[in-house]
Amino acid sequence: MKTALAPRHAARIARYRPRRSVDGIAQGKLSSNETPLGPSPATIRAIAASAPEANRSAVGDARRRLLATEVGVETDRIVVTNGSDELCYLVAALFIRPAAPVVLSDPPYQINEIASRLQDGELRFVPLRNGVHDLEAMARAASDAAVLWLPNPHNPTGTAVEHDGLRWLLRRVPASCIVVLDEAYRCFVDRERRPDVHELLADHANLLVQRTLSKSYSLAGLRIGFAFGDREVVGAIDGVRPPFNVNSAALAGAAQALRDRAWSNYNVAAVRRERERFAASLQELGMTHWPSQGNFITVRPRDPARVRSLLADRGISVRDGEELGLGGWLRISIGSPPRMALVRQVLRETEAADGG
Repeated sequence: MKTALAPRHAARIARYRPRRSVDGIAQGKLSSNETPLGPSPATIRAIAASAPEANRSAVGDARRRLLATEVGVETDRIVVTNGSDELCYLVAALFIRPAAPVVLSDPPYQINEIASRLQDGELRFVPLRNGVHDLEAMARAASDAAVLWLPNPHNPTGTAVEHDGLRWLLRRVPASCIVVLDEAYRCFVDRERRPDVHELLADHANLLVQRTLSKSYSLAGLRIGFAFGDREVVGAIDGVRPPFNVNSAALAGAAQALRDRAWSNYNVAAVRRERERFAASLQELGMTHWPSQGNFITVRPRDPARVRSLLADRGISVRDGEELGLGGWLRISIGSPPRMALVRQVLRETEAADGG
């Protein structure tokens, strides 16, 4: 009999399955919440210029300083990771012991669940309330928890918790529970609705703020994530991260992208404009959807499979909500104006036909 080598709890981990573009048409890939506008021309040149140094291990101290300046914290309060997902695994490895309670929304961001299961934590799923985090239920579930994962805006619904709600939650979560506030989509949130994380960090050493350069800076393919918070917490994460965890091309691109603020601002404004146009179209069609503060909108067509098929015929892929814990829904990333026009056309055709 063959001896089982993999730990039994690993069998309960459902693999993350990224979606691909249809027929290799990258512009039609509206399934991974990537931004349609690529990196700035100067960033592309910086990435290319880094190639001759590919034989050297990259040290990211300079980029760490740039990111610290970007978010307004001291350098020893920030850690740079190989995408946001690496941070999730590092947090889980440090703070989740076997059977330790872990609080997640239901549905959760999938990487939070995978990282928590990998550490064999006791997962406590808190159902969303009308697509939004149920903060009261999360606070109750976190009474003895090790980690509370809080993506804000939430993925896959796009709904956001505002400053007062987060402050209320943090006051009720034990100081021994690490609260990971994932702000991957913060740049797309209405300015007046963005939490003042510095105020929250001043009062709560257990808060860790997670961000990425994948969205507004269009660097999803290079994997640059970072987090900032209390020195002790950040220092522990920085102490166990792999050396040279971010590659030289990514570091070169990140440095230039952070200098090209105008490009990032244009990128965000373009996505927000298309998001509002798409939301207005959904409202006009009477389609059920959540009011998104991200770079995607999650909708509930009458026949999701048919919509996906018709979009695929036009070279567009979207995310099946079944894969995200939302059966019957589709998550549609905001793409370029021509692609979004095709999406609106398909929805008009299918909803009108099904409604008749």
